[in-house]
Amino acid sequence: MKEVSIIIPSVKWEPFTEQCVTICSALFPESEIILVLENDVALNFSFKNLKVLYQGGVISKKRNVGVAAATTEFVAFIDSDAFPHKDWLSSAIETLKNDKTAGMIGGPNISPLTQQHQRNLVGMATKSWLVAGKWNFYKSEKSSARYCDNLPSCNLVLRKQLFEQLNGMNEALEVGEDTDFCARMIASGYRVYFNPKTIVYHYDREIAAYFRQRMVRGAGVYELIAGSSAQKKNLYTYLLLQPVFTLLFWLSFPLAFFWQPWLYVMAMIGGLYLMLIVFEAYKNSTSLKYLPMVSALILAGNILPGAGFILKAFHLLPSLSSFYRNDQL
Repeated sequence: MKEVSIIIPSVKWEPFTEQCVTICSALFPESEIILVLENDVALNFSFKNLKVLYQGGVISKKRNVGVAAATTEFVAFIDSDAFPHKDWLSSAIETLKNDKTAGMIGGPNISPLTQQHQRNLVGMATKSWLVAGKWNFYKSEKSSARYCDNLPSCNLVLRKQLFEQLNGMNEALEVGEDTDFCARMIASGYRVYFNPKTIVYHYDREIAAYFRQRMVRGAGVYELIAGSSAQKKNLYTYLLLQPVFTLLFWLSFPLAFFWQPWLYVMAMIGGLYLMLIVFEAYKNSTSLKYLPMVSALILAGNILPGAGFILKAFHLLPSLSSFYRNDQL
């Protein structure tokens, strides 16, 4: 695939990054691979089609620097803790060439079968719409092809010219830059297309990192709403406030000391909410023995974005790029 450059942003060279580069190089030996690391360090490796750049700051800046260095018609983004399917690029490029309305192609990001137990549990939880929202379809290769309003930047392929036309990814956003970029692309008249054959395998977080990730997602929603992101025009962005209201609901239990009927309201609504969580855990768990843990992870995954939103609104979170990095997986 000489016409495609693969952009891999990473904090540092570590085992996940090495696996990503190695597999990309083996599957696509004619593609240019551009790895953007945080700091200039001596690296002991040799890949004929690899170019290494160094850029600190937010991940959107790393992606923009990578695209600027690309010399090909198409660019493909993949995260350093992921690796591609052999048909990743061919399926995406075929769609881009045949569908002139599609500005960008993405596809499923699937949990690797060989990842550790903690990551498998998190992977089960993230398949639930209570965690992934309406975008949980991109966690399965069995999902149908469709146009959509957002895809994650761990698996995106598009023309370099269009990326530059849209002024790249918003470097003012610490997170959520892919959501903003998709919104700007759609506003410019192009469509975002989900191709179930455009597959990457993306490692899930360990539990502590998953908790940080969910808080950062909530903080990212605050940045999208409070900032200048094009995503503010999308009604669904405001539906992402559900975790905020859910958290406030649970924190309102002291009201029952002053108005006893509130206790019954909380018991009724809370019972339905917890039943829904257990049902989702049952649906997505590979074994009944995982049901309690997956239920707890879905509960945390649904509520923690609310905590992240509130903390960010009151400026109580540190820099998101330092709080949640891809070397803290």
